[in-house]
Amino acid sequence: MDNETKSISFKGTAEGLVILIPKEMETGAVMTQVAEKVRAAEKFFRGAKLNVIYRGKKLTGDEEQELIRAMTENSSVTIEGIRYEETPKPVEREKSANISGMPIRRIFFKELEEGPCKFVRGTIRSGTRILYEGNVVVIGDANPGSEIVASGNIVVFGALRGMVHAGADGNRDAIIAALKLAPTQLRIGDIITRCPDTSEEIEFLPEIALVKDGIIYVEPL
Repeated sequence: MDNETKSISFKGTAEGLVILIPKEMETGAVMTQVAEKVRAAEKFFRGAKLNVIYRGKKLTGDEEQELIRAMTENSSVTIEGIRYEETPKPVEREKSANISGMPIRRIFFKELEEGPCKFVRGTIRSGTRILYEGNVVVIGDANPGSEIVASGNIVVFGALRGMVHAGADGNRDAIIAALKLAPTQLRIGDIITRCPDTSEEIEFLPEIALVKDGIIYVEPL
């Protein structure tokens, strides 16, 4: 347990990359762990442009620059900005809160079918990059020039016209689905393809992309 409290963690959000740093951690250990994590997740950071938000331990200006160097020297990521943010206070829940008489409990999900999921509501505009270790569901469109990278599945309730990468940690069992599947580039695991041009006259044509025998197939959903 003590080791867990002294480990940093990354969290991808629509605003950028959030780094959670234990307040008692020594600066040297922070930089070492940051370097190790970005090297281990190099596929996620490859070519990315990110804003960094960190919480917990407050760094000096020089230490912030050292953190940026630790990330850029160990991956091809570009850091566009860095800022400190106070850790949000937990929201109090009513003790009697429950659903249909069932007690609330914490559920831990497993694998693609039940993994952690990030919901993004609204249009993902050009230049925006969604990065998440789990499944991503977009309620809206993903415009050309946008990018969605997830270690799990990606589902878009709208038109998907940007770059999309499911199973980014190498999982070929991940799927990509959209009401209109027309990405500039589509990846599942380590396989890359480009979908055929879709007529703009067709408003919706729900499709799913998945890997069979080492090839990405796009089928009606």
